[in-house]
Amino acid sequence: MARTRSNINALSHLLGDCDLPIFVLDPQRRFVYGNAACFAWLRIEPRSLVGKRCDYHSGRPGEPEPMSLNGLCPPPEVFLGRDCRGQIAWPRPDGIWERRSARFLSLGSAADGKACGVLVLVEASEVSQTAKSPFPTAPGEERHAALRQVLSELGEHFHVDQVIGQHPAIIRAREIIRLAAQTDSRTLVIGPPGSGREHVARAVHFGGGQRDAAPLAPLACHLLDAELLNQTIASFAASCAELQVERPGTLLLLEADQLSSDAQAALAGVLSIGELGLRTVATARHSLVDLASKDRFRHDLAFALSTLEIALPPLSQRRDDIPLLAQYFLERENAIGGKQLSSFAEQAIEHLLQYAWPGNLDELAACVTTACRQAPGPQVTLDDLPESLQLAAQTASRPRKKAESIQLDLFLEEVEQELFRRALQRSKGNKAKVARLLGITRSRAVRRLQHFQMGSDDRPPTPDQPG
Repeated sequence: MARTRSNINALSHLLGDCDLPIFVLDPQRRFVYGNAACFAWLRIEPRSLVGKRCDYHSGRPGEPEPMSLNGLCPPPEVFLGRDCRGQIAWPRPDGIWERRSARFLSLGSAADGKACGVLVLVEASEVSQTAKSPFPTAPGEERHAALRQVLSELGEHFHVDQVIGQHPAIIRAREIIRLAAQTDSRTLVIGPPGSGREHVARAVHFGGGQRDAAPLAPLACHLLDAELLNQTIASFAASCAELQVERPGTLLLLEADQLSSDAQAALAGVLSIGELGLRTVATARHSLVDLASKDRFRHDLAFALSTLEIALPPLSQRRDDIPLLAQYFLERENAIGGKQLSSFAEQAIEHLLQYAWPGNLDELAACVTTACRQAPGPQVTLDDLPESLQLAAQTASRPRKKAESIQLDLFLEEVEQELFRRALQRSKGNKAKVARLLGITRSRAVRRLQHFQMGSDDRPPTPDQPG
């Protein structure tokens, strides 16, 4: 025992004298050791991290230290005995992730085939935000790093999962959300069901950080008539006055395009009272200004509610964002702290891209949750996806049979020819009987038979064989 302890102390001194940051995680992903160079890089006291667990989750700068620790977590494959290289990150004081290349080494092997721990060797220099890793990286690892970058750009007080992605409409939505969160402008969030309109609307209200104490009153517009709307707004305004909040309270008008005409008139009257001091953030499936141009919504109210418009496109129109969104929802499951998964296998990603996603983000989130719970790990494979999604993707991958046009004249001529053929069989080639069977004159029957080149030898055609 003394010899073993001596060897451990010698190893600890050896690692401690190393100029490169080194740390060790146990099989439960708990931080159990870090050398002096590691804590100097992290700018943190050892007691703040030792014993804390990390998860394979991108996290956000500005979060508490246990959440920031997630940036140091190796891919789950390493805990299964597979050494690899990759990147880790730690937030600097300015809130920007500092990325460094690292080598992940599995320590030993337990009876169940899993590593007894992971040793992480960290490179000395920072990797720039635009530089790629000098080592080959798996697509899942690249999505993990890209997701961390996007979350970093969203900022500490800007937790809007629905605007993760690089589609131009999503980039514009992020810009307008920032602007709306910093002002009291009336804002309208437009998008199909399942696109996260209400989440974005709430982010506009709370997104500035300083609006945390401002009251928010969600109103389901399809349930409101004029009287109920007036009573609700009057009660909310009175409550805001009693609270004496610094920022104006917000009416969250859910599905504003479903307001009845009398409720629209009542709301327009309320908003015209400048002394009321209430802000509005509304959601709708369609632009209220567009509806007003078609006389399907009150014009003055449409413009009053739409000072700023945030448009969320359906997921089917931004398919390139699906892999990154799937990675986000996967890492959100990892953050719960149980089973850890690294990414989606490429075949599974292909199926996600082929699906139409009529339920948009809500459906994708539910699909990823189901797949993560079914997956044994470390990746989500095609077999882990919900069966309904697999069947839908297979159907979508098969080209539809091209619809054939019907040529009416040709179709009728084929029917007529068949009738003459049957009449010739029954009459044994007698043209007079053919005419009587078909209810036409003999001369017409002869002309049509000549046209079809039937019965020209006046011999009865061979009858159909029975059966």
